[in-house]
Amino acid sequence: MKHRYFAFSSLTYAYKGQDALYSTGIRSKIIRLSGAETEKGCRYGVEVSEKDGYDAKAALIKYGVPFTEPR
Repeated sequence: MKHRYFAFSSLTYAYKGQDALYSTGIRSKIIRLSGAETEKGCRYGVEVSEKDGYDAKAALIKYGVPFTEPR
């Protein structure tokens, strides 16, 4: 199964992102990223299924959780 990833500046924001996704019915998993994978050196992220990627991005924006998308 393919996945899509969203990166956060801290573990706290990763959990806030996961909570936002959960509240919209999207399953996700907290992951650790290497700093080289992201533009800003973010170290934590959430993984969602590829099919939920668009809805996940919309949910994170709606709930105001700042994120970046890894390279």
